[in-house]
Amino acid sequence: MNSFFSGSVPSALAATLTASLVYVITQAVYRLYFSPIARFPGPKLAAVSFWYEFYYYVVQGGQYTFEISRMHEKYGPIIRINPYELHVSLPDFYEKLYTGPGKRRHRWDWFTAQFGLPESMFGTNDHDSHRIRRAAVNPFFSKGAIRKLQPIIDERIDALLNRFQGFQTSSQPITLNYAFSAYTNDIAQEYAFARSDHRVDQQDFEPTFHNASVAGSSNGALVKQYPWVLPLMKSLPESFMTWLDPDMASYFGLQNMIRKQIKEMKAGITDDNSADHRTIFYEIMNSDLPPKEKSDARLAQDGQTVVIAGTITTAWGLCIAVFYLLSQPETLKKLKEELQTVLKSPSSPITLDALEQLPYLTGCVQECIRLSYGVCTRLQRIAPDETLAFNDGNKDWYIPPGTPVSMTSVLIHHDESVFPNSRKFAPERWICNPQLSKYLVSFSKGTRQCIGINLAYAELYIALARIFSAYGSESIRFEDDVGYLELFETTVYDVELTKDVFIPVGRHGSKGVRILVKK
Repeated sequence: MNSFFSGSVPSALAATLTASLVYVITQAVYRLYFSPIARFPGPKLAAVSFWYEFYYYVVQGGQYTFEISRMHEKYGPIIRINPYELHVSLPDFYEKLYTGPGKRRHRWDWFTAQFGLPESMFGTNDHDSHRIRRAAVNPFFSKGAIRKLQPIIDERIDALLNRFQGFQTSSQPITLNYAFSAYTNDIAQEYAFARSDHRVDQQDFEPTFHNASVAGSSNGALVKQYPWVLPLMKSLPESFMTWLDPDMASYFGLQNMIRKQIKEMKAGITDDNSADHRTIFYEIMNSDLPPKEKSDARLAQDGQTVVIAGTITTAWGLCIAVFYLLSQPETLKKLKEELQTVLKSPSSPITLDALEQLPYLTGCVQECIRLSYGVCTRLQRIAPDETLAFNDGNKDWYIPPGTPVSMTSVLIHHDESVFPNSRKFAPERWICNPQLSKYLVSFSKGTRQCIGINLAYAELYIALARIFSAYGSESIRFEDDVGYLELFETTVYDVELTKDVFIPVGRHGSKGVRILVKK
């Protein structure tokens, strides 16, 4: 018996190893020479395995976007970046890939799995299913609907400016990442659920939501490679998860909080119908959507994406704007002079329509959107029914149907042929060339464009106008200013992208964009 096992175990192990080796070699040969995208240029290691991407995203910490940029420099404007996916850097191809309703575009399940939200609108891969789900919420994000939301935005920016005044009497800095996240989160929660945590009014702007959202995004690269990681983490006891990763534990707590809000709304505990504005999820629950589209799980997942997406990216855009306006006195002076033409005093009422007519303010808004990128990672689209034609300037390429193809806002926004001196915050570029909007892709484009684009613009216009009609800088002060703002231990390295974790992240160890408020 012993001799049987002593002989069979090594033999079985050897057979298993041999079979595994044959499988790996066969797979590599297929991917290199017989895959439908085998002819596209790129590193052979990237074509063979996801480990190439894993190394740059997980081991190196969110660096694959920068590696993709280097790959384009070496191989050209269309490259293969993993066994299944192509990436394009040519800006004029964007609207062909991210197209309108006349062409079907799926998302790629390998990418969307990282969020663990398969029933959300964002996580819906199928084109037709996404269209149905999006149609239910589109009316809440139209320009007209957002105009009606201005009183809520005004109330929250008033509260934020009151907090600024409170900091004038202290020498404590404000971390704008937290302050602006509080501002945008309060608005998003109020619009979604007719309730808010009033983070603007809380000590240190209650950064739990901000930190939890960043933590959730930071783990996405690992979850893409190992989808079982997220369910495993969720299964751990809360106390152990809090010890292991406090921010990720807060992220799961955030999910639980939103699920609770959905259940309360369904049970009538929260009477959203009494709100003085329409709320997204109350209206969805009372719509004629099929019951499966109104399940607790699905609505909770949509709630999470609406609130997180409506918080982090816009807040970061405001941080970018404030940093550059305080760093460039002449830019700030031009903005304040223009604001004086419509705001006779910092407290004067102003409509969003009037603000949108101001060319220099619009330039500032467009620049902060460009340099904050929206999501800084690549976004894949799959054309299931057509062969996409691409010309790199020398050769025609034909992308097979069903191939994931991606582009990245960071690469487009720093394409020097479109945005000369692209690292510079230059509002004038939008005044001189309004057609540049074609290449502003922070919100993506097409049928899956960020649904909150109009809300984000409204929050940016109103916040920048109200803040800089009230405050100047140390070198730029106007007669009606209530004080001035000064950067505190903040440099360009705190706002330049150094890591792609789906959302932009600054340098390691950065404490964010911080300011002092002075009289």
